[in-house]
Amino acid sequence: MKGDKTKALSIVFVLFLVISIIIFPKNSLAAAKSGINLWLFTVFPALLPFFIGSEMLVQLGFVKMLGKFLEPIMRPIFNVSGNGGFAMAVGYTSGYPVGAQIIKRLWEEKLLNTAEAERLMTFCNNSGPLFMLGVVAMGMFNSSTIGYIIMLSNYLAAITTGIIFRNYNIENKNLKSSEYHNIRQSNPDDLIANFGEILGSAVKYSMNTMIMIGGYIITFSVLIEFLKVYGLIDAIEKVITPIFEAIGFNKNLIAGYLSGLMEITIGSNMISQATAPLYQKVILISSILAWGGLSTHGQVIGVINNTKINYLPYLIAKAIHSLFAALFSFVFLKFINIDNITATEAFYQGNMKSMISIFEISSLMFIISLLSVIFLVILISMTNKEA
Repeated sequence: MKGDKTKALSIVFVLFLVISIIIFPKNSLAAAKSGINLWLFTVFPALLPFFIGSEMLVQLGFVKMLGKFLEPIMRPIFNVSGNGGFAMAVGYTSGYPVGAQIIKRLWEEKLLNTAEAERLMTFCNNSGPLFMLGVVAMGMFNSSTIGYIIMLSNYLAAITTGIIFRNYNIENKNLKSSEYHNIRQSNPDDLIANFGEILGSAVKYSMNTMIMIGGYIITFSVLIEFLKVYGLIDAIEKVITPIFEAIGFNKNLIAGYLSGLMEITIGSNMISQATAPLYQKVILISSILAWGGLSTHGQVIGVINNTKINYLPYLIAKAIHSLFAALFSFVFLKFINIDNITATEAFYQGNMKSMISIFEISSLMFIISLLSVIFLVILISMTNKEA
């Protein structure tokens, strides 16, 4: 019965899109072009290095070695295997949905059990610093200060959410670190000999995932456009206006906030250009970046499809994450003055030059995050030896 309802809703959704495309072809084409531009020139170059690099590290056995050293940190705080430290490190330095993708791969490689994968999903799939500092802070506000406020709020909120969910599904017996490392063993010589094959597999796997993400971005860009055309955004705006007024937020932010609940880039841009107090813009953008948007949720569902990883804990966790991110931003803004900052009209315009620049920055961030993790492992190893 449940499957029939899901199928019926899916049919209704697809029919809505198809009929709307026929009725409003011009709006559909413009929205699709916007989504393709966003995916090709921003998302693609920002995420591809993380996808390829992380996939190769998983296949080369790096995560297994890393997990042994990070177990003393990850287990007491988040109640997950040390293998999850890799997902956390890359998930916090990449962006949606790299964290989910890595967690899925660790689960497939039997480096995490299902309960641990679900716990990691609650706090290791976040908006990346490249997006928060580059696209939002500099591209929309021309202010690195706002970027650091949003980024710190999101990370603290994610860690808080992870601690809240540390006892989720606790009755599911956790495997010990040694058991994980004995599950799948590979000959190092074989790995070196097959490096070309591993690279090819990583590129193919990553490209397939990027195409799926592009499909979701384009689909939701068109969907948001149709919601505007049919006046649904305006209708919902009238309903929640009293709520915004009750908490003292400007109603001009509502349209951007609703769009951000569906797609964070579009929503963030609309909020940044709205006529409203700057601190309110920062709080709302911080909140929707933590939520991720329905577009990202769709990407996550696509990533964990055909696994035993449950989506519901992730959904609840992102709602909690969103509230905490807004709260942390509110607290930081009590001590940091941003009143002299004005939003810029120079929102990101995609071109090949900027695409290459983003790819270079993203590759550098992956290398830095990897070196940071290796440094942490060496530090823990030296501490254990002294003890």
